[in-house]
Amino acid sequence: MSRTVVVAGGGTGGHIFPGLAVARELQALGARAHWLGAKKGLEAELVGQRGVPLTLVDLEGFHGRGVVAVLRALGLMPHAVATSIQTLLEIEPAAVLGVGGYASGAGLMAAGLLGIPYVLQEQNSVPGLTNRFLAPWSALVCCGFVDAVDAFPSLPAEWTGNPVRESFFKVLPVAPATPPRLLILGGSQGSLFLNRTLPRAIAILRQRGSAPRVRHQAGVRWADVVRTSYQDLAIDAEVAAFLSEPWTALAEADLVVARSGALTVSELAAAGRGALLVPFAAAAGGHQLHNARSLERAGAAVVLTEDQATPERVADVLQQLLVAPDRLRAMGGCARGVSLPDAARRIAERVLAVGSGR
Repeated sequence: MSRTVVVAGGGTGGHIFPGLAVARELQALGARAHWLGAKKGLEAELVGQRGVPLTLVDLEGFHGRGVVAVLRALGLMPHAVATSIQTLLEIEPAAVLGVGGYASGAGLMAAGLLGIPYVLQEQNSVPGLTNRFLAPWSALVCCGFVDAVDAFPSLPAEWTGNPVRESFFKVLPVAPATPPRLLILGGSQGSLFLNRTLPRAIAILRQRGSAPRVRHQAGVRWADVVRTSYQDLAIDAEVAAFLSEPWTALAEADLVVARSGALTVSELAAAGRGALLVPFAAAAGGHQLHNARSLERAGAAVVLTEDQATPERVADVLQQLLVAPDRLRAMGGCARGVSLPDAARRIAERVLAVGSGR
């Protein structure tokens, strides 16, 4: 029986990093992992650096793109599936794990055509387009959010949690400081919306006499601009392009302002930090809003949509939260209550069980 698993997917870090975590666990369990992704996805850069064998196919996404781009993406699919079939025939995996994103489609369709069992990893609280299409033929759907299980009522689906680095779970419970500490997370690429809105919101808080200590992760492209924005407003803020150890920044925060990608929300939950979440309005299928609402229903977040998140409204919400240490502690506890440790190991074990016919 083969002990090789092909991990199919990628495109963005939100799909790649959880998949890499599962690949590491597969290797720890004595199995081999091989990645099947797209030439234009981030996996071309990130996966090979981490010692996982990699095959790339010519494939493009089509969500939110024009008619010509959609037709081009559809035209590439048959060749991408054929290349994936060839790869799977050469590797002879026991199973395929789809980690989402457009890059997973070709690999999972190839697996289905060859009769190789596959498992889906759904990171968001509502399934993405690719996983919705492929779920009926899957052996199992591993859901990052408990809410997502209900999206597959007639299929084998399980809440496994999203793979999050162990360091996040080691963050101590929030202990609100004076002045309160605010962490703004824009993701690895930064959020232009948060970068524009938060300095102005902090300026309003300062005018009201309740300014927090600010640490702002702005993204490589925007760090200098955001640093200048705070300086122009005479606000003493620590601005970073990227956080290499985000769990350390979370440990030193009482409250977080962030977007609500699946990985971000899962990391907040693992670290036990409450948040003001502003979902990215253009996210595919509105999944960031659904992710944010999931944390809000648990009592761990306040959600403002982009049209609601004016500097004045953001300042109002932050003021209400930052002066309420008991609420910050309660939000942190609620956040940790919706996280599952050892998700990567759990998913790896499920995939190997499917591959062995159990």
